[in-house]
Amino acid sequence: MGHVASGVTVLCVDDEPSYADLIATHLERKDKAISATGVTSATDGLSYLDEHDVDCIVSDYNMPGTDGLEFLEAVRARDPDIPFLLFTSQGSETLASEAVTAGVTDYIQKTHGAQQYAVLAQRIRNAVERVRVKATADAAQKRTTRILDATSDAVLVSVGDTVVYANPAAVDLFGAADSDELCDRPLTDLVEPTSDGGTETVERVVENDQTAGQAGRMIRTLAGNSVQTSITACDVTWDGEDGTVSVISDQSDTDEREHRLEALHEATRELMAAEVRNKVAGIGVNAAAEIIGLDANAVHLINDDGQLEPVAATASARKLVGDIPTFEPSDSIAWRVYESGEATAVPDVRLDEDVQNPETPTRSELYLPLGGHGILIAASTTVDAFNEADIVAGRILAANMEAALAAVERDRQLRDREQELSAQNDRLEQFATVVSHDLRNPLNVAIGRLDALKKECDDDNIAAIEQALDRMQALIDDLLLLARTGDSITEMETVALATAVRDCWEVVDTGDARLVVDTDRKIQADMTRLKQLLENLIRNAVEHSVPDGQGQSDDADRHDVSAVTIRVSAIPNGFAVSDDGPGIPEADRETVFESGYSTTTDGTGFGLSIVSQIAAAHGWTVTLTESDSGGTRFEFTGIDVVSEQ
Repeated sequence: MGHVASGVTVLCVDDEPSYADLIATHLERKDKAISATGVTSATDGLSYLDEHDVDCIVSDYNMPGTDGLEFLEAVRARDPDIPFLLFTSQGSETLASEAVTAGVTDYIQKTHGAQQYAVLAQRIRNAVERVRVKATADAAQKRTTRILDATSDAVLVSVGDTVVYANPAAVDLFGAADSDELCDRPLTDLVEPTSDGGTETVERVVENDQTAGQAGRMIRTLAGNSVQTSITACDVTWDGEDGTVSVISDQSDTDEREHRLEALHEATRELMAAEVRNKVAGIGVNAAAEIIGLDANAVHLINDDGQLEPVAATASARKLVGDIPTFEPSDSIAWRVYESGEATAVPDVRLDEDVQNPETPTRSELYLPLGGHGILIAASTTVDAFNEADIVAGRILAANMEAALAAVERDRQLRDREQELSAQNDRLEQFATVVSHDLRNPLNVAIGRLDALKKECDDDNIAAIEQALDRMQALIDDLLLLARTGDSITEMETVALATAVRDCWEVVDTGDARLVVDTDRKIQADMTRLKQLLENLIRNAVEHSVPDGQGQSDDADRHDVSAVTIRVSAIPNGFAVSDDGPGIPEADRETVFESGYSTTTDGTGFGLSIVSQIAAAHGWTVTLTESDSGGTRFEFTGIDVVSEQ
């Protein structure tokens, strides 16, 4: 699987048809990478899985026929690794325990409001990413195992002091019947102390140098014989655990092997320091020629047209074949091996059905894929010129080149993203400047002219104009706040919630409204942004409150109709702001946090959008529900609570 950025397909299963489609729709809105489909039963879900590949499943629990856990069992029988999220309104410790036991990936209880879908989308992203990362790690370990199985040196992998892997060469060297006879043994049973009488083990060598260590060792075969060897060891991650890989070679081959390994290590450092693809290719062709002995070689990298284009070659390669060819996505040995991803030595290219030039002076070639980035090709005029040692060393070099090319690509993407963010910030700042200067100045002129006009004449239209100008000022203030505050928090501090609320109450026109603060809780927050959030909530409650029996009117005097009570209280892991006003219709609760939403003619529609943005910047979850008196209640959770006084 690829990264989450490549797209996530989600199957949503809920026996309520409109809700299944609603979940799918909201997930696609919350995350552009998600493509969701809704079905109304577990049976339909299984049928859908028969015909479609799905990255994640979101299912209700309480469904007729086959419930969510039975559906999970059927899915796990097909694919034990696919993420399965139970998204249900039925919440209990018993159900949660049963779901975990059954192998559910995540358990999420349905709540009111659109914020639950943002949480659900993030949980989906996290679950799919974990599966994909594991799949990538498993594939990498399989490739590593294939390489180690093919190497002519004995290789042992140990976790702690226990051998967990032995390649065929190690089986031969230690005189074992198979690799199982070496596994589960203490490494110290096979590797003797140093020749000078020291007791330092291979692990200690690595511990002193966290990247690699080398030491002369006598190893003991299972028959009890001692063999002089050289052991090169380095830290690895094996099956998710920290371990050590020990490469063991006969001392007779020490000088040549040490020179090659040391040179490959040095080449690897140069490769990882390269900042552009062509530099990686240049280092690679030189290392292949000078270290492995592949004198005539070239590196071809995928270009924007999807071709394998030559970007670096040795002088010997150019002398042998002349102009280095570019390979199209067609029948050629190079393209065939590139797509297979497996290093391949061709004994005689003239006999291969995909040879491009049957008259080529080249006889044998070694193809070393560089992942999806390209391929390194070495050539010789001799038939069957490349032996197993060349292939093993070439694979190691190719793996290091692939890692270096991937690092270059990541750096490029980061630079592009930084440039994109910088340009976006510049545009936001430019927008804020236009709003604050180019719009506010003529607005101030209009307000001043209107004040003068009010003194000269009495016209019913003046009040309407004044109301429109007031609304324009409020819109400008909210737009500036949205443009300049952003979605990040730079500094957090300990804030007394009650003090912050009362400070905000003093600066908002609250009319006859009443404030009740039921908490002395202290929380971690950005003081400035928290006050912006509280001021918007207070203003929203006051401006949208209408006493019982009195209809809402555009020209109503807020000081006469704002007898609402606003209450701030503590809840688990957060706080709530509620009122006893008319509340927000349930049908509108999923859209109130969207920019432009307002139930009053003079509202800007940005107040609650700002509240949602500030909560998200803190990493909080905001939920809109109904207060005990039928009014509005905003709950903020996921907050770092410092203390209660």
